[in-house]
Amino acid sequence: MLLFPYVAPVIAVAFSWVILFDPFSGPVNAMLIELGISEKSINFFGKRITSFSFFGLEINFPVALSMVILFEIWRYFPLSFLFILARMQSIPSDLYEAAEMDGATPFQQFWFLSIPHIIGILAVLFLLRFIWTFNKFDDIFLLTGGNAGTRTLTVNVYEQAFAISNLGAGAAVAVVIFMFLLIFSIIFIKFTPRDEG
Repeated sequence: MLLFPYVAPVIAVAFSWVILFDPFSGPVNAMLIELGISEKSINFFGKRITSFSFFGLEINFPVALSMVILFEIWRYFPLSFLFILARMQSIPSDLYEAAEMDGATPFQQFWFLSIPHIIGILAVLFLLRFIWTFNKFDDIFLLTGGNAGTRTLTVNVYEQAFAISNLGAGAAVAVVIFMFLLIFSIIFIKFTPRDEG
């Protein structure tokens, strides 16, 4: 059940979110209006920016982009959690017992024992999530269609290659994305410590 957001088909979970946050018949909007949090329904995936006043400051909040980020966190957190949990469980309990006998506080045990052991898996997760996020197309296209301030390079590749039939421009952008990610990955791997993970 923990991995459901990650293993469920992206079409199913994306459309579930679109239905939940629908401005006309979505239960989230109905609940916000019923509780008095909002006076009118909000188009969560279609509105680029909403303005509100907070302690006298006028704040422009990116609604659609924030919803896509929230969706990505909900969808991919279980996988990251599973990786980190597996690494944490592989740390020998003798280390924690010795640290406790030496008078280490729980924070010190976490900072000086847990973090050094999970830094390798955190680096791997960072690299994977960076690459996956940079290449994110399906979630964004299904949620917003690349509109409302959520247009990415991969959506641009799709639109160039298939919407306006400019295959050359789409392929060129895809090659630039690949080269950037390849160079970033090589540099990241070169400078990542190899002691743990």
